[in-house]
Amino acid sequence: MSVTLIQMVMMVATISLIIGAGIWSARKIRSAEGFSLNGRRASAGMVAGAIAGSCIGGGATIGTSQMAFSFGFSAWWFTIGIGTGFLFMGLFFARRFRESGSETITQLLINTYGSGSGPVASVISSSGIFFAAVASVLPAIYLISHLMDINIYAAGAILFFLIIVYIYFGGIKGASVSGLFKSVILWLMLTVIGYTASKGLHEVKDIEYFIPRGLDMFGQGYWQPLETVISMSAGLLCAQNYAQAIFSARDVKAARIGCFAASALSFPVGIPCVLASMYMKSMHPEVTPIMALPEFIMRYLPEPLAGIALGVLIIALISSIAGLTLGISTLLTRDIWTRVFRITESGKILRTNRLTVILISVLTITFSLCNLESQILTWNILALALRAGIFIPLVLALYRPKLIPPAWAVPAMLAGTLVAGLARPVLHSTVPPLFLGFAAVIIMIVIARILNRKTLSPSVEKAVER
Repeated sequence: MSVTLIQMVMMVATISLIIGAGIWSARKIRSAEGFSLNGRRASAGMVAGAIAGSCIGGGATIGTSQMAFSFGFSAWWFTIGIGTGFLFMGLFFARRFRESGSETITQLLINTYGSGSGPVASVISSSGIFFAAVASVLPAIYLISHLMDINIYAAGAILFFLIIVYIYFGGIKGASVSGLFKSVILWLMLTVIGYTASKGLHEVKDIEYFIPRGLDMFGQGYWQPLETVISMSAGLLCAQNYAQAIFSARDVKAARIGCFAASALSFPVGIPCVLASMYMKSMHPEVTPIMALPEFIMRYLPEPLAGIALGVLIIALISSIAGLTLGISTLLTRDIWTRVFRITESGKILRTNRLTVILISVLTITFSLCNLESQILTWNILALALRAGIFIPLVLALYRPKLIPPAWAVPAMLAGTLVAGLARPVLHSTVPPLFLGFAAVIIMIVIARILNRKTLSPSVEKAVER
């Protein structure tokens, strides 16, 4: 089904309004810190906007809908995991992140484990964020191509333009304002979608005929939900783009409230997406799963509302990609480029950050065009698994900084990342990759502690423990 003229007009107007609001709000940004941290003046609402703008993207909407087309309600666990992660972040991480005075996750690790951990942590964290961005680029390309009836390469070019406009000028402040504005409109549209889809499903006599175990929250087994929730929670807690929103907060209270607001927004997002997808599977099984949610919007919502919903859906994808891109750019700029090229002037750091945004956007879109047939949530899970090497060292840096000997921090990070990344494609393990990555890190820590004890005298050992 093709988009109508009214839908197209309302879609373009919605996209322009939301992006325009972000650019206007950040029009006075001139410094590197203003671009990446908003001068550390962000309110709770802006923190929530920056977080929600990144997390409620392709995976939470179209990716959840795509999985629900085959598995029904068990696809909801993805956004449950997002909400759980931000709840934990507000409870246990927000205060320590904000009070650290850092700009990147790796700066926290460097302060605990030494400068050698910085480049390794930056590369690992950037890799995880990159694959999370791919999870939003894929549906964005499909959606733009389908709605505008153009080929995927032209859609990729349009997507690149929108990402750059969204993030290049406004940085995190523009992303925060646009993300908050987007979240409000998206919530309203998802409410309409959920209500419309639930009415339609009441008329379907046997949904489990179309989706076996479709009404079962454990339709994919019991391990899958556990893996999803733990993976999402752990992955979000050590992701630069979300930590960056907390670093930008004006105080601890704003950081914590922003996390709790993002959590409350995230938990129910998957429900309307699941309902719409299940209805499309029962009424239009010929629809491509990745297009189930957009097709439902075009077919069953009034034309003006459908245009707004499509526009905010595209913005949800763009804001997620842009937030993730900014996270990678900040990591590379602050932890690698400024050190390698000895850049110290704020204006040059700002230009380097913006150029890195362009480079990462090109790489992400190019990689996605080469993997168009892949499952969206596959990349999300991989992105989270790759952060296995960072999570435990980061938690210990915040709560037990002396537990890992500095010389063992980098080997532990590398071991966790490699084991998690190779678990399924090479080792063909049925155990969740993230769990294997955690196990590898813990084993390295135990070995480090044993060897460290053998090399220390009892008096020195007690001093180290203190």
